[in-house]
Amino acid sequence: MTGHVQFRSARLMAPLVLSGLVAVGAIASCGWALADPGAEAATGMVQRLFGNGFVVLIGVVGVWSLVFGVLQLWGFQSAPSGLFARLAGHTGPAPSVVTAQETSVSAGLFSERWDHLAAIRLAPLSYAIWVLPLLGFIGTVIGISDAIGDLGDVFADSAREEALASVLGALQFAFDTTFAGLVLVIPVMALTTAVSLKSDAARDAALAQNFGDGGDH
Repeated sequence: MTGHVQFRSARLMAPLVLSGLVAVGAIASCGWALADPGAEAATGMVQRLFGNGFVVLIGVVGVWSLVFGVLQLWGFQSAPSGLFARLAGHTGPAPSVVTAQETSVSAGLFSERWDHLAAIRLAPLSYAIWVLPLLGFIGTVIGISDAIGDLGDVFADSAREEALASVLGALQFAFDTTFAGLVLVIPVMALTTAVSLKSDAARDAALAQNFGDGGDH
C-alpha cells in the first residue's frame, strides 16, 4: 500500500476556548437584550431565568457544550488542513501521520487509535452531560434550603406576607435551576450522539480507503 494514513487528532484547547468565548458572549447578549427596557424581548419565564445567576451559569455551560459539539461536527466536514478542522482541533503535528507501508500498522491498530482520539474529543461533551443536571440539582438544594430557612417567619405574626414571598422565591429558584439543567442536557446528549456517529463514519471511510475491507494490513 502506498501513501500515508492521516489521523484527525484531538487538540482541544482551541475549540474549548473558542466555544467558551462564544457561549459567554451569547448569554451576555441575551441578558443584555432582555434587560433593555426598549427591546421587545420575551417576558415572563425567560426573563426570570436570566435573572437567576445560577441558571445563567448553567446556560453558559450548556451553550459552551453545544458550540463545542457543533465545531466537532464541522471539523469532520472539512479537510484536515481546512479552517473548520483547525478550529475543531482536528489537525495535529507530524507524529499523527503513520506510514501505511509499515507492516506493523494494521487496520485494528488504526481503528484503536482513532477510537482513542474520538473518546478525547467526546470527553467535554460527556462531562457536560454529567455536570448539567448536577448543577441543576445543586441549585435545587440551595433554593429549598433557603425556603426552609424562611418557613418559620411565615407562621410569625409579623411580616408574614414578606416571608411567604421569600419562601416562594426560593422555591422558584430551586425549580428554575433544575429545569435549566435538565432541558439543556437534552440537546447536548443529541449532539454527542451525532458527533460519535460522525466519527464512526469517518473512521470506517478511512479504513476502507487505506485498508480495503478493513482487514489486517
